[in-house]
Amino acid sequence: MPGMRSWPGGKKSWRSFSDEERVVKILELRPAWVRLFAGRPPAREPFPLGGWGRLLGAIIRRRARQRPVPPRTPFLISVGNLALGGTGKTPVVMDLTRRFGAAGVRGAILTRGYGSGLKGPLVITDDNPAAGDEARLMATEAAPWRWPVIQSSDRSLGLEFLRAEYPDTQVALLEDAHQSARLARHLDLLILDAWGSRERDGQPRLVPRTGPVFPLGPWRENATGARRAAALLVETSVPVPAISIHGQPVFAFSRRTELRWRKPGPADPAQPRRWGLISGIARPEGFEQAALEICPGRVVMAARCRDHAPYDARLVARILAGLNEQGVTAIATTAKDWVKLAPLWRDDRPLAILDLRLVWRQENALDHWLAERAGLPFSKPISWD
Repeated sequence: MPGMRSWPGGKKSWRSFSDEERVVKILELRPAWVRLFAGRPPAREPFPLGGWGRLLGAIIRRRARQRPVPPRTPFLISVGNLALGGTGKTPVVMDLTRRFGAAGVRGAILTRGYGSGLKGPLVITDDNPAAGDEARLMATEAAPWRWPVIQSSDRSLGLEFLRAEYPDTQVALLEDAHQSARLARHLDLLILDAWGSRERDGQPRLVPRTGPVFPLGPWRENATGARRAAALLVETSVPVPAISIHGQPVFAFSRRTELRWRKPGPADPAQPRRWGLISGIARPEGFEQAALEICPGRVVMAARCRDHAPYDARLVARILAGLNEQGVTAIATTAKDWVKLAPLWRDDRPLAILDLRLVWRQENALDHWLAERAGLPFSKPISWD
């Protein structure tokens, strides 16, 4: 992200970031402790672990060894990470849902429903305001393939519910489950936030990296947690080693962003406008950079709310005041935020959602690798061109 500096703004928390041609004012609505852990200090491998990091790592490894044996069906695939949020778990789950669904696989998604007061287990619909925001977003994406999204604060109970209510399910995706001790699975997919490379036997190998573990830093566990994964996923636009230092396959992806206008859209979508951005995600910088590249006109401000922000009338009013102050004529937000903002939104300015699609360096490689291990050969090829 370009350089950031303070910006005077009375009682509002204004900052700005800038590049060679643009200055974007930031309306900072996140608590200080959230901003503290939103950044990522440089990761290292091996990271010099303190007593807390060693203790936590030992506890997680011991609990992982005590996981129950997974049932024969459905085939359980965990998607998780080592960092605190913002590495793409939900986009990966939704991408795999589309791919498996388009191939005719009967599946389901199991999620804890972070930020929701509903204990479950229950099937989530996108119009349930009490459900977790990511659960509602995944329900929207899974609907065309008739994949249920099951939210349960106790995911072991959620799995029992899934097997009882949907006995024909072939594959279940377990969202954010890498550290879950009581939840069975057949394999783990781990999304890395940081990595390096090292030669072994004359070949480059990818090396997972982490940093200080929470509450001392923004990682859930140290890099030894990567050994539990069957495959590693990395977001990058440059080539990376195909095999990790532990022998796991490595699958690389990047994100493709598209503007989707809220209906009815503007008469001239390409008309340059003064854009305001709204996000409540773990790391808003990536969303803001994508908006800078794709929104026609000039991005003049961005409102940053905390991840899983519970939008209410008061918070929306603060955001709208900031948009008005900066003379915003069009608004962009994320799909995750829009599922919560939509019932509260009364502003008539043009609004667009920045939709994300994943582009894999080797198209169909991950889904076919997974299908082979699940014993589910695809019935037809998958393409998103």
